[in-house]
Amino acid sequence: MKRLVIAIDCDDVLVRTTPWFVEKYNELYGTSVTLEQSHTDSDEIWGATHAEMLTRFAQMIETDEYKELGPTEDEVAVLKYLAQNHELHLVTARQESERLSTQAMLDRDLSNIFTSMEFVGWRGSKGDICKRIKADILVDDNARHLLNAIEQGLPEGGALLFGDYPWNADDSNNVNLTHCYSWSDVKAAIDKRADQE
Repeated sequence: MKRLVIAIDCDDVLVRTTPWFVEKYNELYGTSVTLEQSHTDSDEIWGATHAEMLTRFAQMIETDEYKELGPTEDEVAVLKYLAQNHELHLVTARQESERLSTQAMLDRDLSNIFTSMEFVGWRGSKGDICKRIKADILVDDNARHLLNAIEQGLPEGGALLFGDYPWNADDSNNVNLTHCYSWSDVKAAIDKRADQE
């Protein structure tokens, strides 16, 4: 089995953040945003200007409830297994300002699992990070990041599209992506890839 370098996204891969944000946002602001609408920035849908929406999200990120979000026991078990055989890096579109709370979550739930934490922000390139760390695999719920990584040289078969989400359903048929609906699917795909090397 080859030791692979694996980049893993945080939000909606390690931690189910979007469902939490949607539920909490609707509760706080009396809106009725759905998961299907969650990746749009329509003022009408969010009941606020884009700037106000970002302010609201920033306030939600500072709450204890948000900081207590973490992976499930099954996810932790798979990640511990992967870390025994491979080199794992957290590669996230979170802002640098979330470094301390993200590190606290990892220390609490996934201590000594990741070699590094890489923050690219909302507009940054995960492909650049994957190229720098020589990633063999990127696990992400957003096809945009996976396709960017492929453009930057991510090896064939290394783009794992994670989760059963409205925002990535249309990307399931992309021949460049392997759709993994669960962490057991991710484990199986990585084991298969490692055995082929």
